[in-house]
Amino acid sequence: MMAKMESINDLSNGFQDYLLDIFKIAGEKKIVRAKDISKKRNVKMPAVTVMLKKMEEADLIVHERYGYIELTEKGKILADQIDKRHKLLYEFLRDILNLPQEIAEKDAHKIEHDLDESTIKQISDLMEFVNLMDKRFHTRKCFCFSYFSENRDLPTEDVCKAQLCVRFPKESKFNER
Repeated sequence: MMAKMESINDLSNGFQDYLLDIFKIAGEKKIVRAKDISKKRNVKMPAVTVMLKKMEEADLIVHERYGYIELTEKGKILADQIDKRHKLLYEFLRDILNLPQEIAEKDAHKIEHDLDESTIKQISDLMEFVNLMDKRFHTRKCFCFSYFSENRDLPTEDVCKAQLCVRFPKESKFNER
């Protein structure tokens, strides 16, 4: 008998990866087959079959032998949460830490399974802040961190002031100092 799998934290890394793969394939092709998963994961069909059976027992998918694979409602909810978590971490690594896309993608996948929910919440809050800054001030990157990443030193006060004047309107409270 399978343990209850009601949240992302209840799922093994393998379950999370398979759920996300099925979710993504379904978004691309509408119909998901075991061979699609085998190809995407670069694993042999017997390994896919074993995992699909476990996922069906956990009520994450509906799958008849040699038939299509569909996520259950619970499977869709969990897959959507996993997808959002992955995108959040990817954007954080790419946009805040200024990592190249390929590295951000690879590293997001590595860490997405192991972070505590409170860490995910804090990263989510930071990304919400960054998005609000982008909408209001048209800047997505943190200038000081970007400068430090490139120069291994803090920007001078003059450089910061010049950047703030460029990034913020004259009537902004940032320029009243």
